[in-house]
Formats: sequence, structure tokens, C-alpha cells
Amino acid sequence: MSEALRYDPMVYTDHNDEYVWCRIRVTFPDGETRSTTGDYLNVGDPFPVLCCGIEEAASELGLLHYLSDERLYLKVCAEVDRQLAWRPLVRLRCPEFNIRLDLVEVPR
Repeated sequence: MSEALRYDPMVYTDHNDEYVWCRIRVTFPDGETRSTTGDYLNVGDPFPVLCCGIEEAASELGLLHYLSDERLYLKVCAEVDRQLAWRPLVRLRCPEFNIRLDLVEVPR
């Protein structure tokens, strides 16, 4: 691993080197939580990126209706990519809920 890299993204990447696994947890102001785990991220260069997996994850979490706002969709993808460029954890906050995305190591 290069000295410039802060973490090794390959430990989170599937055996086909296409997708990156993560666990996403949504917490609502009333304390309700929802979570899902899957290969929602794509392998980037050199860090994982969020592409079309955002739709699958949002659907599984019951949040798909938020993605009808294209600006929000793109903003979320850009913020996830930005945070993944320096750590294997993403935190997003808005008035409706908080999201925590953790990369999940793939068993080899």
C-alpha cells in the first residue's frame, strides 16, 4: 500500500474487483434505525465511489423518494466519494435523519 493511501480499499472489495461492500445505518430523530449491508459502492481509483448503488441502498432503506431531487442525488454521491477518499467511514446529516456508512471487509 502506498504511503499516500490512508487505508487499503482492497480489503473491502469483492473477489471480482468490481464492487465494494458497506453497511449503511440510518437513524431518525425519533430513534428509529434502519440498516442494510451490500455491495453498493464501485471500485474507484484509488478509493471506492458511490454510483448507481445509491438507488439500491436507498430503496432497501425506504429512502428512494429522496433521490427524485437530482441535485441532492449528485450532492450525496460527491460527499460520499469525498469522505471515502480519506477514511473507510462516511457520515451524512440532514434534518430528516443521520446516515453512517462503514466499509465492510470481504472475507478472503
